[in-house]
Parts: sequence; structure tokens; C-alpha cells
Amino acid sequence: MELVLDQQKSNPSSIFLNPVGSVKDFGLDLGMHVADFGAGAGHFTKAIANAVGGSGVVSAVDIKRSSLEVIDGIKKIDGLFQIRTVQGNLEQKGGSKLEDNSQDLVLCSNILHQVNNLSVILEEAHRVLKPKGSLVVIDWFEKAILGPLSRISQEDIDKLATSVGFKKNREIDAGGLHYGMVFKKNNKI
Repeated sequence: MELVLDQQKSNPSSIFLNPVGSVKDFGLDLGMHVADFGAGAGHFTKAIANAVGGSGVVSAVDIKRSSLEVIDGIKKIDGLFQIRTVQGNLEQKGGSKLEDNSQDLVLCSNILHQVNNLSVILEEAHRVLKPKGSLVVIDWFEKAILGPLSRISQEDIDKLATSVGFKKNREIDAGGLHYGMVFKKNNKI
């Protein structure tokens, strides 16, 4: 907890999650296909769409129709027609409704701490990722001074991701309240 408090005192703006800044560390290129699992209000979806450009495709997947309607509004207002919204239940096998081996990257930001079946979501990410594709997980530090009561540790995510066929590649800066990890799809499960 001291680390997070020290970060807050030294640079208050760096403690909060910044989708635009974080997306720069994802390793995205123009034309990539990216799935934003649990897209919510679309903050990451929009940043990813700008990074992959008009030749890319961003699939914003969420269970809530109201969240997807917000993203559809962003898409129209900002002219980000590379965004497509998908209503799906990620806690069900095949719930993203995306094709096998179709995505270059899958993002799970602030969703894993609030679901009952993490392994199904990570298996779904593995299924839809292309060989050598990346999974980015961003979630709350266990000892962050703000955030939800329910949290999942980096160690637990690392173990679970490894068990479903991922290999941790690196960590990224997601602010002082969140951790960020990049995993690569390991085709040898």
C-alpha cells in the first residue's frame, strides 16, 4: 500500500488508468484486429480504434446492450467505423461470438475481478487469438487505495493464464492503481 500512496503523492495524475497512454504500450499496428472484452463505455475501444486505424477492426464485446449503445454513439460521432459492437456473455464458451484465430490482441480491462468464471474468459481469449496473438490484462492492484472490494492478484492471473495456454511476455504501466500484463498465446497447451 505504501507504494501506491507514494505514487499518489508524487504524481497524482499518474495513479489513474489512462486508456490512450496504456494502449501505446500494447504493441498495436495499423490494420490489426483487436477484441475489447468487457468494453464498458468504450474508453479503451476508442483508443484502440485510433491505434489500428481505418484498416483495422475493433470488436467491442459486452453483455450490456446499454454499454454497446454508448460505443455505437462514439463510433458515429468520431467516425470510427472500424469499431463493431458485439453483445455476448464472455462467461460462456464461445460467448464473444468471434471466430477462432481471428484476433491479433484481446484486452481484458477491469473485468476479471468481477466475474465468476475467469478461466472461461481466458479460454475464450485463447480461442479467438491468432497464433502468436497477445492478451492484455489490466486490473486493480490488490492494495490500491481506491477501487472495488473484490480484486484478483497479478500472481493469480499469471497462473490462470498460463494454465489455459498463455505465456507472460511483459508488464505495462497502467497507472498507480492498476497492473498491466501482456501474455502471448502459447500454441502448445
